[in-house]
Amino acid sequence: MKHIMLDAYGADESRLNDVKYINNSLNLIAEKIGVVTVAPPFLLPYYYGLEPEDVGISSFVFLKGGHITIHTFPLRECYFVDMVFDGEFDAEKTRGLFKKAFPFDESKSEFLAEDRDQVKTYERPFNPEEIFGPHIFAKIVAKKEPTLDSIFDFLEALIPELNMTPIIRPYVIKNAITNPTYLSGIVMIAESHISFHYNLTTKIIYFDIFSCKMFDYSKIVKLLSKKLGTVTSYVVIARGSKHKFNKASKGNHHPISGKVKAYNSAWKDNIFK
Repeated sequence: MKHIMLDAYGADESRLNDVKYINNSLNLIAEKIGVVTVAPPFLLPYYYGLEPEDVGISSFVFLKGGHITIHTFPLRECYFVDMVFDGEFDAEKTRGLFKKAFPFDESKSEFLAEDRDQVKTYERPFNPEEIFGPHIFAKIVAKKEPTLDSIFDFLEALIPELNMTPIIRPYVIKNAITNPTYLSGIVMIAESHISFHYNLTTKIIYFDIFSCKMFDYSKIVKLLSKKLGTVTSYVVIARGSKHKFNKASKGNHHPISGKVKAYNSAWKDNIFK
């Protein structure tokens, strides 16, 4: 299970705000590196956050046993990529393709690639005041086989428990119509995303949370153990360690009104009726 993370600064604002361009780029990158896509890109324009400069587009692509996500911040001229896939692909080629599609400043940016089946457990030291947020990745031996419904319920219940902000409801999927080998789920949050990939053959769950804000993640292992099974690998990595470059280069001169924010978020009230 290969995992890559890219924190890219000094990017071109116009490309980061172009839904069609992002959609086509994700499809092209997936094709060129040979990963197995099982759904088209989902694209979520996000223009009603708490911070006026935190507008942008979040997108995810389901892979067989994995995903590609990208979170763009055009006014801050940066974007964040997370990619995990149960199979081989060239990490450096992937980095190069993202740089070609969305050029960034190498000196300001950071790239990391790791094999999650080899890494056991560690927490990379960081100063909470000097990073964008933590990225947590866990490998779990399931005590009970999850279903699409149980994955949906788990992801949805986890958001308020972690005090996160949903921007969609969870999406869950089988990697194939007949003889699936993976059940996957993902939910996009204002803080980034939470994902869940279950291998039907090995009974292993690959779970991750990428948050662009600090939160108390000390209870995550206990929560995963209680809800899902035995945690055999648990990794905490700082994202946005160069977030000093994340300052908005331009102000948002056309922030949406409180009324617009309200009707864009009405669904959150409607689902409890």
